[in-house]
Amino acid sequence: MKYKLKNKLGTARKDNVVQPSQRNLFLIVSFVEGAAVMIIELLGAKIVAPFYGTSMYVWASVLGVTLIALSGGYFIGGSVSNKYKDKSPLFAVLAVGAILTIIAPRIAPAIMMATADLGVRIGSLISVSIYLLPPIFCMGMVSPIIIQLINQSEANAGQTAGTIYAISTVGGILATFLAGFVLIPELGIRTTATFTGLVLIVVSAVGMLSRKQKTQAVLSFVLFIFSVPFVYSKPTADPAITIQYQSSGILGEWTVVDHKGFAKDGRPVNTRQLLLNGIDQTFTNVGIEPFSVWRYPHKVTALAGIKPAKSKALLLGMGGGSIAHNLIRLGFELDIVELDERIPVIAEKWFGYDPTSANLIIDDARHYIRNTAKKYDVVILDIVNGEVQPSHMFTQEGLRELKMALNRDALVIVNFQGQLDTEDPKLSRAPRSVIKTFESIGYKMFAVKNENKSLSADLLLYGTSGSLNIKEALSQNLRYNELMPNDHFSAADYAPISASAYELGDVEVMTDDKPNLELLNTPTVLNWRKNKIEYTVNGLIKKGVPIY
Repeated sequence: MKYKLKNKLGTARKDNVVQPSQRNLFLIVSFVEGAAVMIIELLGAKIVAPFYGTSMYVWASVLGVTLIALSGGYFIGGSVSNKYKDKSPLFAVLAVGAILTIIAPRIAPAIMMATADLGVRIGSLISVSIYLLPPIFCMGMVSPIIIQLINQSEANAGQTAGTIYAISTVGGILATFLAGFVLIPELGIRTTATFTGLVLIVVSAVGMLSRKQKTQAVLSFVLFIFSVPFVYSKPTADPAITIQYQSSGILGEWTVVDHKGFAKDGRPVNTRQLLLNGIDQTFTNVGIEPFSVWRYPHKVTALAGIKPAKSKALLLGMGGGSIAHNLIRLGFELDIVELDERIPVIAEKWFGYDPTSANLIIDDARHYIRNTAKKYDVVILDIVNGEVQPSHMFTQEGLRELKMALNRDALVIVNFQGQLDTEDPKLSRAPRSVIKTFESIGYKMFAVKNENKSLSADLLLYGTSGSLNIKEALSQNLRYNELMPNDHFSAADYAPISASAYELGDVEVMTDDKPNLELLNTPTVLNWRKNKIEYTVNGLIKKGVPIY
């Protein structure tokens, strides 16, 4: 009797042994699933960026929803694997995840429009939950199902689980680099989503055919074929708006958009904007680019012009090249540091910038400052990423490194945002903290009154770590006025806010250990994004213009 029982158990285990070809297929599925999770997560962040930005609130939504989806998928996948041992839904789940991945970029704008009134934090969380959670949930179900299919006994359950999750993680690592460095920048969001979905469909179809599920395989391909045109269908755009360029770069979604309209005197005017994640970076009229329609680039350049021609200038952040163009006209020997290698191409092709007129370095601003041997007479920090200032540039350590790259009596100019002279001290914590951090290491800083009292307007900070008499220099006729006689600047334009109008005692000095600039700047960031959401909805999406 005992022998017969042993024989039956052995036979049962032998029957349950997974064939090598099936095991290898499951391992491939695990690799592909891990890769898909990371690509979908990156796509989720890129999809939401042109609408809700890339602040820490948006990233918290993307990362949080990803973890929720995976944990839910793991749990449900474990339950399903036990319930359907003979007829595993593994490849059907993979196919559903593929279709959801493909259509996510198409349905996302409508979802984000519907949540626009809920604000950045709640709106981004709900939006991401709707279009990102379902495909990642499906991917989360895959690993538990595969583990159940491969397991022969409880003795090797741990080893099987470890192998599956290791292979899945390796797939995720490789896909992160592939998607971040190649697929999304080169192919764009929609094509990357479609490519990812196609790979998932092919793998699921091969699995279905290996298990003699021909009907399911055909159905999966039919759904894929129908979903692709749905993703790439383009709505009819407003004829007054033309998208000249769109591409995902290291900083987010870059868009060059032209608007046809009329000036107050009835003349036709064609304006051109450079948008980063839906936030204006450069604004000019077609035909006079890169000359800016905005006042702040000229105000910054006129201030820099208190330094003589042939002075060495460093511009951190390029945009469409408006400030660089002005500095070159003033005779500065200019170096430009720009993180995103797409920007010089955009500036040259769409904004008429001459790339041979200055020395351009593709690098992180702080990394360049830390490693350069050059010394500068003027440094301009115009490095806001959409609505977010890079906090690592404004810490004590970062500003000390900047100080080492300055000549004696150098001038430092910062294009910041928000209000400083406000009755609500919470609204001014970020610029006050920046000023305090500068002054803690020997800079003397001044702030120019915000002209339009808006949290989403430019706030000009300037100063020196030497003995440069800026006030006296501004009292002279500025060199820039000779270039632009119709836009005269004087000392009155740079009159600093009285130190008595704001207190620095209650704000902290920022350090690398505690770079809390974005947290301090929360009211400004949210206000800026709120205003731009309205523009994105009414000015672009409702007129049929794709935001990515």
